[in-house]
Formats: sequence, C-alpha cells, structure tokens
Amino acid sequence: MRRGVKCIAAFACSVGFALPCLAQANPWNGSWKIDPSTVKFDGPTFSIAMDNEGYVVTRDGKAGPKTVCDGKPHKSPTDGAMVTCNKMGQGYAVDVRRNGKLSDKIRVSLSADGKTMVRKDDVFPDDGTSPFTVTNEARRISGGSGLNGEWKGSSFRESQDKGILSIRVSGGMIAFKETDNDKPVMCKLDGTATKFMGGTMAVKPEGTHTLKVIYTGEDGKVRRDNTFVLSADGKTLTETDVTPSPSASTMSMKFHKM
Repeated sequence: MRRGVKCIAAFACSVGFALPCLAQANPWNGSWKIDPSTVKFDGPTFSIAMDNEGYVVTRDGKAGPKTVCDGKPHKSPTDGAMVTCNKMGQGYAVDVRRNGKLSDKIRVSLSADGKTMVRKDDVFPDDGTSPFTVTNEARRISGGSGLNGEWKGSSFRESQDKGILSIRVSGGMIAFKETDNDKPVMCKLDGTATKFMGGTMAVKPEGTHTLKVIYTGEDGKVRRDNTFVLSADGKTLTETDVTPSPSASTMSMKFHKM
C-alpha cells in the first residue's frame, strides 16, 4: 500500500453490481489483512549520473534536471519547490520545501559492496496528517563508481503500513481506512475525480468483482492505476498497482478477510 497514491473502495448495488444488498452484508465491508508472502514488486529502471556538482536521474530515456548539491536552496524547474542538497558519503541528502514548509527529507545511501541503493524519504503531508517514511531499495544493473550507473527498484515499504484495510460501504460512498492513514478516505463510486494528497483519485467499477482506482497528479497526468479483484467466495482481495512511465513499476499482493 503506497500512501498518497492508494485508496481501496467497495461497491454498492446502486452502481450496478450484482451483490446481495438486502439480506446479506456487502462482501467488501470489513477488515482485510495482507499476506506478506504474496507481495511482488517489479520496480522501475533508472540511471544516475553523479559528479562534483550534483546528480542527474534519467528515467525512460529522459534525463531530469540536475540537482545541485552545494548546500544551498535551488528552485526546482519542474514544480517550483525549493531543493537543498548536500553530499553524504557516496550518497546525498535532500530537503524539499513547498510554500515555505518542509515536505520531504530524503536520504540516499549505497551499501558497502556497491550493489544496493537505499532511498529513505521522510514525508511531511501538507494536510496535517502524521509524517511517515517511504523506503525504496534498488539493485545495481551496471556501472561501478558510487551511485553512477543503472539501477532497478527491488523493494518498497512505508513505515506505518501494517497491511490492514478497513472498508465500509454507505450508499454511493465508501469509507476506507488503512493503518498508515489517520482518517478514513471517502470515495465516490461513479468515476468522479476527488481531491486527494495533492492530486485526484477516481473510482470506477468494472464488472461485479473488479474495481479500478486511478490517481492523478496536480498536472492531470495519471500517477497510478490500481485494480482490485474480489474472489468469488468473498474471502480474498487481490490488488495490482501499475505506475506508468517514466517510473514504470508493478506491485501486486493479496489480502484475506479478518
């Protein structure tokens, strides 16, 4: 479950799902616990070019702007945030401020054997919810000097995520809460975009046991395409998350009803 880009929703009969709403409880309602053994992550491939001035990250063949690591704040040409970078051993430390407030505290380090890179991002949401940490690991594909070379994402985890989803259907709305959220997220079921974590989220059913959740950024571009499938016996929920280019990745997992 990736905070800021994930939400699970459930169905109501009013949107055309063939579910028994009168005599039985909605099968999506309740708490769902992740099965860690089913988690699969196929992370993005990217490259880093680092020199004495700073670094450049290239994704999908497109190089991003250079981040200057001189300990001074620089305005990002992509979103206007103020970025301060310092060298840290063979890695780097980056603080990002938006509207004068700290939004991200990023630390990137390299393992002793040079084969694994760890990126820890302490996130400070602007909506007042609790800070959390996102940790990404990547394995080296090529290159050899420090962080320079090509990498592929190998794992992803979020500090407060205990892998439990809580779902409650009420009319045409769904209250959804996961352990890394302070409050339930309210979603509509008709595909209407709803503001969420600096972007939008839209929920739309596909058939009787499948739900699509699309997340977009402030620029209107799709940031994540999630698919949730309920098993025929109502005991298992399968989630597949797809992130498009330039940071293409796929994550899948199963949940069991508690």
